Amino acid sequence: MFEPRQVKFARAVAMMMSLVLAFTVGCSRDPNVRKQKFLESGKRYEASGKHKEAAIQFSNALKLDHNYAAAHFELAKTYLKLNSLMPAYGELLKAIDLDPNNLEARTTLGNLLLAGGAPDRALSQAQAILAKDPKNADGYALLAGIAERNHDPAEAMKNLQKAMELDPNRPSFHSALAILELADPANEVQAEQELRKAASLDTKSATPHLLLASLLERKGELQPAAQELSAAIAVAPTELKPRQALAALYIHAGDKNKGEQTLIQAIADMPDNPAAAELLAEFYGSTGQADRAESSFAALNSKYPKNFGVKLNYARILFDERKYDKVTPVAAQLAKTDAGNPQVEMLNAMLMANTGKIDDAYTLMKKSAKDNPNNGQVQLLLAKIAMAKGDTATADSSLRQSDKLNPGNIEAASGLARIATGRNDANTLTEVANKTIQLHPDFLTAYIWRGMAEMTRKEYDKAEADFQTVLKHSPEASIAYLELAQVRIAQGKIPEAKTLLQTALEKDPNSARALGLLLAYDVQAKQPAKALARVQAQIAKVPENGAFYIQLAELQMEGKDYKSALDSSEKALQLSPANVEALQIYTQAEVATGNTDPAIAMWQKWVSSHPNDTKATNILGSLEEGKGDYPKAMEEYKKTLQIDSSNAVASNNLAYLMVESGDNLDVALTMAQTARRGMPDSAQTADTLAWVYYNKGNYDAARDLLESSLKEAPDNAAMHFHLGMTYVKMNDKTNATPHLKRAIALEPTSKVGKDASAELDKLG
Repeated sequence: MFEPRQVKFARAVAMMMSLVLAFTVGCSRDPNVRKQKFLESGKRYEASGKHKEAAIQFSNALKLDHNYAAAHFELAKTYLKLNSLMPAYGELLKAIDLDPNNLEARTTLGNLLLAGGAPDRALSQAQAILAKDPKNADGYALLAGIAERNHDPAEAMKNLQKAMELDPNRPSFHSALAILELADPANEVQAEQELRKAASLDTKSATPHLLLASLLERKGELQPAAQELSAAIAVAPTELKPRQALAALYIHAGDKNKGEQTLIQAIADMPDNPAAAELLAEFYGSTGQADRAESSFAALNSKYPKNFGVKLNYARILFDERKYDKVTPVAAQLAKTDAGNPQVEMLNAMLMANTGKIDDAYTLMKKSAKDNPNNGQVQLLLAKIAMAKGDTATADSSLRQSDKLNPGNIEAASGLARIATGRNDANTLTEVANKTIQLHPDFLTAYIWRGMAEMTRKEYDKAEADFQTVLKHSPEASIAYLELAQVRIAQGKIPEAKTLLQTALEKDPNSARALGLLLAYDVQAKQPAKALARVQAQIAKVPENGAFYIQLAELQMEGKDYKSALDSSEKALQLSPANVEALQIYTQAEVATGNTDPAIAMWQKWVSSHPNDTKATNILGSLEEGKGDYPKAMEEYKKTLQIDSSNAVASNNLAYLMVESGDNLDVALTMAQTARRGMPDSAQTADTLAWVYYNKGNYDAARDLLESSLKEAPDNAAMHFHLGMTYVKMNDKTNATPHLKRAIALEPTSKVGKDASAELDKLG
């Protein structure tokens, strides 16, 4: 039987369609086809200026083929445009390793190495390029740049001229030649000609106009310079550098209004570039217009409510002015519209930290660092917040990551030096100091770090040499006098040390360390009045230094002038509300005056903004315990243990109160044992554990523990009382009596002393 022709045709079409679909599906599943599509997509994004999107597409290609050299190179170029230098460096290395003949990649790597201060390594790339292609103009241009970095202008000129012979119409070569010629003012005319030639060769590049404007400004021809910058803006309307240069030129000419309007116009013309708003904020900062900055950005935020850069910089301006009530809603809007943006997370973390929510700030930055492992600024802020929390391990790790991402970063080095100093780690401090001195020989603080490490190793001559190096270049450096004083103290030259400390304080009237050492000498010499007069005189010079009021309060506490100590500590808290040392001395003064309720209220306020601060909840527990309010005290200790189940102080104190309150002795025993493991050398944990044994009827264990511990703490009244009571239970009046008497002698008016006295009366 024959089928109709149209049926045969339909089946043929169906078969063709199935073949086409099969081919299409096959292609879509072919990783080589897919990786090529990702590469092309990335290039399109790159061409339209969408660098982040381009990076994602190139990364997608590499997920399909880790050895895709072209994708590594394209990703490297994208990273460079995003100013992510270390990732770009890594991608360039991979691209060249996979394709050694990629001379463009070698040129890019060579220029990156040159910019990073590694001309020797850049030279190896230039040599590799010219070995492959002796007529490669970029190779000679790279050699020229290396020669210039090595201060060999003649060699630089020779190589650049060779590059121009090979490629006479390369605009960048003419610009580079102009820069070389500008080293000699006599060549200004030739330099100007080269720049105009570069501009004529590349009508879409702003660089020749920028360089020409700089030359004209240097000659005092401000109006022609402004015209060149306007031309640069015209050919590159989406680039910020020409607008920044024009604003700077207007400021140089004394016209801040035009400078301001230039940058405001940049925001209007480039709404998707947050750096435009950042430039305006920097303009206000550099010209000292804080009030104008706030009002201007408030207006811009109203005009462009969806402009991320405007909103972010407005929030930063408010934050810098400490107007936290105003910045909070702006920061909240940013967190809602731009969640996950590291700059927004950093802003909110700083806001949290400065409003007492240090734990929330820490949690946010831990997340941000995890999401943005290659963001050096995120790592730095996490380190700073971790240090504020006392988490030096996280701070150290984050600082090292930041230093790895941005080698030579002074802020990261300073943080690492601070941690090494706190750990008394001379080796790390020396390592950080030497690396910083190598990269930044004019950064004098690094010599201070190295000197401090040398002090730790008792290398006093070396330490003095480093401190004297600082004083040679900076005679007003208070820290150098202070550290040199420490050398003299170690050498036993106390009069000279005191003179140096006084000089340090004169150079820096805010130096609490210098004042503290001078006060220590006054106290050691049994001259408390002199110490008081000294700190009061310094406060008169610098009345807003909270640390000085803490030092004054400590002296007043030692002199049992509790009322004055309370006044001084309150002043310290007014000046430094977040200073826990000021709060502690205030608490001591309140307790000494017999008025603990205000101290409790202050610590409760502290805990509300530092909910995970176990030291604070322990202090609250001890204050409530001192009042005799055992239920509240136990509640605070339990809060501590909810945060840190192994906290020895809370375990010890809660165990003791459970015994005193008649609570479950088995639970008390577990807690007392936990406390003893955490603080094995503490008289308090020994006493608590022994007292639990006593109440459980295990008198032998109680006696043995107390007898042993009293050898280390012979003046502990509670332990004498408890040992005496233990001997009473063991019907050993002979040994009980002297311990009860000793408890009374040590603390006659305390509860322990009174209880011991009552028990002694019973013994007759």
